[in-house]
Amino acid sequence: MNYFHNAKIVATMWPSLDKETVLSKVINNIDTFRINLSHWDEETKKKYINMIIKLDSSKTIILDTRWPEVRTRNKEELILKKNQELPIEHAEFFKDDDEKLYIDYIQTENIPDWTMIDIDNGSILIEVKNKKWKLYGKVKKEGLVLINRHIDFEGYIPELPYLWEKDKRHIVWWIEHKVNAISVSYIKSASNIAEIRDFLRTVEWDNLRIIAKIETVDSLKNLKEIIETSDWIIINRKKLLILTDEKKAEKIKDDAIKWCHTIWKPIIRNTDLDVGSKKNSKKQADVIRSRIEEGIDAFMLTKDTAIAEEPIENIYKLYEIINEEGIKTVTNYSLKNVSISDSDIISDYITYNAYRTSKEIPIKAIICPTESWYTPARLSALKPEVPIIAFTKNDNAYRYLNLMRWVKWYKIADTFEYTNIKQIWKEIIRILFKWNISLDDKILIVHSSLEQNKAWMINGMELYKFKDI
Repeated sequence: MNYFHNAKIVATMWPSLDKETVLSKVINNIDTFRINLSHWDEETKKKYINMIIKLDSSKTIILDTRWPEVRTRNKEELILKKNQELPIEHAEFFKDDDEKLYIDYIQTENIPDWTMIDIDNGSILIEVKNKKWKLYGKVKKEGLVLINRHIDFEGYIPELPYLWEKDKRHIVWWIEHKVNAISVSYIKSASNIAEIRDFLRTVEWDNLRIIAKIETVDSLKNLKEIIETSDWIIINRKKLLILTDEKKAEKIKDDAIKWCHTIWKPIIRNTDLDVGSKKNSKKQADVIRSRIEEGIDAFMLTKDTAIAEEPIENIYKLYEIINEEGIKTVTNYSLKNVSISDSDIISDYITYNAYRTSKEIPIKAIICPTESWYTPARLSALKPEVPIIAFTKNDNAYRYLNLMRWVKWYKIADTFEYTNIKQIWKEIIRILFKWNISLDDKILIVHSSLEQNKAWMINGMELYKFKDI
């Protein structure tokens, strides 16, 4: 097994992986698991978490939140024909009636005439009209309405709070059940992230990482401020193509990557694989390689592990691609290309200089003891071509490092002193490089503390030959 990955893998949990015998086959190939709040009940999601933790308690778990959205609430799939008319009613829970369209938007009476209801990103279109105090819809684009599908309104902005009380209860529940980060759906501005952080502070869990999903028109307009205030971002090119044309989508993606690199933020990218099609599979593999080269940190499998017939093969294939030798992210940042934090200026300068050293001196690896995750994460964001080995006592820190490219972390005991850790470095380096290391190979050790009052902490770098560690 390769211990250093050109990128990390995020896999979506779904019934295709919900058997322990199946998940155990790929648990070592997956860095992070995503659980979508929009699907399945609480007990199923809790089952997923317990299964992941049982097989490997070090894995990171991301909760994909619903947030302000409207979804269908028909209990069964609904077949709609063009020009068909049917009542549209509010329902908080699923209802069984194939003569009506149920949605979980309570203020249906406020939807104006001629508004177009867009189900599942344009798969089905329904034009609405109020008749005798009831809302009806005329099908303009026919199709099959699947269960619990997302709804957009063309020409009407629904009156939705960004953070519902139900969402707050879900967040607290999930924190208690070992969720390590949340990805925020349908985000519009930095104020949405601020609202979430304010709530997290009230429940004393403000260190939970927030991942912003770029998937609304407003998020494109406010892209820079969203990247600045979130911890990671997720780019879904398919959704970008729905929101804008291909040329603009490519520019938005390039701008997002460039800005993330500038301010040291990792990027997750949605990806699709089809191992059953040799032609498509080769094309998809080439796309993944090019995404790694441009600086994507992690790939998120959605349908591939959620509803695919071959989830294990898809995971194996992605793992094989991201571990290919010869894939390089070519970067050459100068100090003016990166943002230095005013509050953490010493750490950022040390991190940048470690990156520059890795570009100018042939070193085998960078060792980075950390109490917070800050330094190895920032270093990874600069995309050095050198593996990063991080050591931490912090439970949250090592889980966040699961998403950082070319970072291999180790959790050490609370009783272990960072000052004495050199005694285990040499053995771990031998293992990670499969003993393919010479006595004269150079190892860079980076010490950087966000707290500058610790007498034992050396803020700086040390360069050793392997034999001298």
